[in-house]
Amino acid sequence: MAKKMLGMLLTSVLVCGSLGAGTGHAQSGRALPAEKKEVKNVILFITDGMSLSDVNLTRWVQGGKPLEMDAYFKGLVRTYASDSLTTDSAAGASAYATGHKVKSETVSISPDKVTMPFIDKPSEQEAANPLPTLLEAARLKGKGTGLVFTCELTDATPAVFASHAESRDNAHSIAEQMVYSGVDLVLGGGSGYLVPGDKEINRKDGEDLTKVLKANGYEYATSRIDLLSSQTNKIWGLFNEGALDADLDLDPQKQPTLAEMTTIAANKLSSNQNGFFLMVEASQIDWFGHDNDPVGIVTETQAFDRALKAAIDFAKKDGNTAVISVSDHATGGLNMTNYDTMKDLQPIFTKAKHTSYGLEGRINESNYKKMLEEEYGLSDLTKEEEEAVKKGLKDNLSPVIGGILGERAGVSFSTGDHTSEEVGLFAYHPNDFLPTDYAGRGVVENTDVGKYLQLILGLDLPALENKLFLPASDLEAKGAKVTVDKSDKENPVVVVTKGTKTIKLPVDKNIALTDGKTIKLSTPTLLIKNKVWVSSDAAALIQ
Repeated sequence: MAKKMLGMLLTSVLVCGSLGAGTGHAQSGRALPAEKKEVKNVILFITDGMSLSDVNLTRWVQGGKPLEMDAYFKGLVRTYASDSLTTDSAAGASAYATGHKVKSETVSISPDKVTMPFIDKPSEQEAANPLPTLLEAARLKGKGTGLVFTCELTDATPAVFASHAESRDNAHSIAEQMVYSGVDLVLGGGSGYLVPGDKEINRKDGEDLTKVLKANGYEYATSRIDLLSSQTNKIWGLFNEGALDADLDLDPQKQPTLAEMTTIAANKLSSNQNGFFLMVEASQIDWFGHDNDPVGIVTETQAFDRALKAAIDFAKKDGNTAVISVSDHATGGLNMTNYDTMKDLQPIFTKAKHTSYGLEGRINESNYKKMLEEEYGLSDLTKEEEEAVKKGLKDNLSPVIGGILGERAGVSFSTGDHTSEEVGLFAYHPNDFLPTDYAGRGVVENTDVGKYLQLILGLDLPALENKLFLPASDLEAKGAKVTVDKSDKENPVVVVTKGTKTIKLPVDKNIALTDGKTIKLSTPTLLIKNKVWVSSDAAALIQ
């Protein structure tokens, strides 16, 4: 009987897998009138790197009590990229932002490499083209738009919603595009990418983008106190030069929590009568997954769960808001291998005062024994563990501490990288129209989620694909000459000339310079793989 049941289960899994394979148009799902499917507001959570095993561990750490997310679990999401079984954050998040599978490491551009099945390979002309995003389409529809995260603003997940690049590593280009994107609200880390300076993250083009923000009517906040006292709805709040501190480590006087930023963002954006689109990323579950640090994974998952509760509370009170939560991928391959009771599991986590990141700058070879005892209750290090800690102090201490804690808690990891497993889908919709209803199955593609979000927001991204950004060839077809002035390599400028008229389009900015005037455009000018892309209103300046 057991073998028969196992066979039935495997058959079911295989059927679900095959049903989830396609990336074309999904079925319309449960029959509901359009007005019941659409909502005014959407809050999309992306839990970077969070696996269902991470969720399971977090639940047991808090005594097996249900998490907020448990009530909203609706299915599984397949996360592969156009060129890989295992995706990175850029391709994973781009699928949600654009509704397209893209190549790993690229930021919301069509793939120029397709090796996975079920994905149509674009023609040479269609490859590496900028793809419209949910945020861009929502903004053009008059909705409020916002991004909340705990990483740097240029990190892959926030980047894919408000920029386009051939590589996620083009941080300074991405930062400039985001500043000129027209997004209403940005809360997170990464202020160093906006200002010139000598550090690696600082700008090399000499521009202070915080001045650009202020000149365009944004409030610029740098502390939690600034954010809590803010009276404007148009705001950029960057609360650290790099990423924000992990939730367990942050100073509440300086940095807001993910839940606080989520609540404030939703309240501010709700002032827009047309509704809003807000993306919230729990950024650092992934980082602790890479370092195999179970304390960091659990506490960051708990921080996300509190933020999700804040969003659900807002949605239920508002009555016209959907909340969707997905992961871009899983990280670390966490496993619970302790056959004993929770007596060995919980103390490891309840004694922890900081994550391994929170020890940086405070722990050294002379005090590590005292620090590890004070921070984690580790008073019984073996000689092998002591040697590992000493080595980690010179290299990377986080995975060493994670390994010591994991060994005692019965938690192991299969990798320090991303994994290809399906991730959890959590959803709330006021009329109970869910991504699984849209897709007609319980195991959905990440692109299904992206298309579902377009549907419930009343957006048509495919219609924008040939309108939002136009290739330079469209201008040349009008008889214009298009060149790129790279005399200032940090500030390239697209120069369009026709007859006596010359238009200058600074790359990554949404402005046109012509006849002594500065004209604001709907989208920034892009330079992707040496190919120029301009906004439709820039093209309209050429008669």
